[in-house]
Amino acid sequence: MPKLYFVDDEPAIRDSVEQAMLIEGIDIVCFPNAIEALKQINITQAGIVITDIHMPVMDGIQFTQKLLSQNPNFQIIVLTGHGDVQTAVSAMKSGAYDFLEKPFVVDALLTAVRKAADKLALVEENNLLRKELAMQNQVGPKLIGQSQSMQTLRRELITLDCKQNPLLLFVGDIGTGKRITAQYTHDLHSQPTAELCPVAAFNLPRNDEATFHQFVLQLFHKHQGGTLYIHETEALTSDQWQWLATLKPTLLRENSCKTNATCIIVATTVVPTTITSELRRFDLLPLAQRTEDIGSLFKHFARGAASRYQLPPPVFTEKEIQRLIATHWGENIRQLRQHAELRVLTQVKQPALDNQESDQADNPEQADDGSLDVNIEEQQQSLSQRTDSFEQILLIEALHRHQGRLKDVQQELQVSRKTLYDKLRKHQLDKTDFKNR
Repeated sequence: MPKLYFVDDEPAIRDSVEQAMLIEGIDIVCFPNAIEALKQINITQAGIVITDIHMPVMDGIQFTQKLLSQNPNFQIIVLTGHGDVQTAVSAMKSGAYDFLEKPFVVDALLTAVRKAADKLALVEENNLLRKELAMQNQVGPKLIGQSQSMQTLRRELITLDCKQNPLLLFVGDIGTGKRITAQYTHDLHSQPTAELCPVAAFNLPRNDEATFHQFVLQLFHKHQGGTLYIHETEALTSDQWQWLATLKPTLLRENSCKTNATCIIVATTVVPTTITSELRRFDLLPLAQRTEDIGSLFKHFARGAASRYQLPPPVFTEKEIQRLIATHWGENIRQLRQHAELRVLTQVKQPALDNQESDQADNPEQADDGSLDVNIEEQQQSLSQRTDSFEQILLIEALHRHQGRLKDVQQELQVSRKTLYDKLRKHQLDKTDFKNR
């Protein structure tokens, strides 16, 4: 049941309604007039309001108009005099959900309240769907997938109140999308001009709590209305985790007096038990626990790669998607994305599964283990073309492994800086496409 408010200038009626609702197990807050109600009702969280029409200073219709102008999702039930049809019509035109005539019976009031609760739930559900659809259609990171875990995650992030939750904890294995989820959260709740500020945990002070707090708060103030993203948290000491948790009261005070809230997102693979109660936690599941999302993720990554490299997007068969679902992706989304890009660049084709299954039937020892078995499509290419293709694949794999850090790529491939830059230019590869993946 959403929050219920009752506004009436007659103490006896307030007491009677409050007692009736409490007997039914419904929490209610009563006010003697509309002015007091407007001061204390939490406008950001829509609820149900029952209000008398005839009250001094501000009547029920004026109160209805004022409240709905601040949050149109409130469901308002007005109480009118017996036979006062004209007032009831005026109230409904002002946006009231329903009306009851005085004197009323408790059962009728309870019925009206429950119907209003159903209507509010429907309104909020529709608002969530519209906001989720808008986020999925806009430019920027998207949380792809229709598994129950992803639907829950998107809705929790959409309804998040950053003012009350300045410290967020994103927990997930390697490659589960902590960085993308942080950017998605930032885009949802930050100012358009604000940036997501990544902070590597090994750069945080280790001296003492005061120095740590001062450093983090300076970043917090610098990026007001934005988001701090603390990553590589395996470098955090137990003391630093505790210092981070003790920042919460200060951050709450900072946000309470600001129009635009700022939050700190901490990404980790290991959850420190000492601070979990201080941070709002979000769990990012591995692909093995959301296999129904693998197909849509793979197609999304393949379309993106095809667009980026100006290549035709591959066509996927249902059997190929099933093979992807059956494969174990140890590095989760990161590995799936890499395979999708290679699939586009090399035009990898899934072998004829019917023939493969037939071969396995003839040779039980070669039974399918569920792993992906892809071959490079045989094409009539010259030696030079094949060498270029292989070179491009090696570069892409190295850039992925080192997240676009060219010095590390140079060392792995054992080439000079000039040669590496020439190869990148030749294959039209940009290091920024591989950062933070």
